Amino acid sequence: MPGREPPVSLLITAEHASNAIPSRWLGLFDEDLDVLDTHRAWDPGSLALARALAGRLAAPLMKGKWSRLLVDLNRSEHHPRRFSEFSRGLSPDERAELTESIWRPHWAAYAEFVCNAPGRVIHLACHSFTPVLDGTTRPTDIGLLHDPSRLKEDAFCKRLQKAIRAELPELAVHRNRPYKGTSDGLGSWHRKRFDDGRLTTLEIELNQRFASGPDAVQVRESLVRAVQRVVGER
Repeated sequence: MPGREPPVSLLITAEHASNAIPSRWLGLFDEDLDVLDTHRAWDPGSLALARALAGRLAAPLMKGKWSRLLVDLNRSEHHPRRFSEFSRGLSPDERAELTESIWRPHWAAYAEFVCNAPGRVIHLACHSFTPVLDGTTRPTDIGLLHDPSRLKEDAFCKRLQKAIRAELPELAVHRNRPYKGTSDGLGSWHRKRFDDGRLTTLEIELNQRFASGPDAVQVRESLVRAVQRVVGER
């Protein structure tokens, strides 16, 4: 219909939402159980943000149920760090079991959604990062990871950065920090399959200073308002 806005489908994911380990694999961590309480095992605060976005935007939420220290949902199938030092030494059959029971269902569901959803898909992956890494304090409060070479994705990311800065002017909101948006991951890998007109995929990286507590609620609500506004303007 002339003048009618094309549809947009929203998808929210949180690949590192959990630090849980199925009882079948808990023995892998007998000598270092405390690691499951660290940022190496999961992204604290990412699930709360993902739930808030999915609820407010009426979008489906896909979340990881188990720690990335078993198998990382945000690494492609042949990436050398898809398995951690705790699971890399498993037998080929055991690694295949992790792949088929945990990793592949997440990736298959993602691809199915992008294939079948009406119109352009906007995917927002919620993650968080530790404020201090190897003794260095990271200057970013909120990172937006994207591929600047994809024009629609780049424009969306810049609008979102502007909207978040308007909501949270005291915070440092950076594009492609603390990581590059073109590094290996669920969304970045699928850019090879779906062009810029079909898929916009961003990772929202939240500093774990805002993973819990009163500031976390304010930052999360402000982020959700910013996303709502930008999605409404598209």
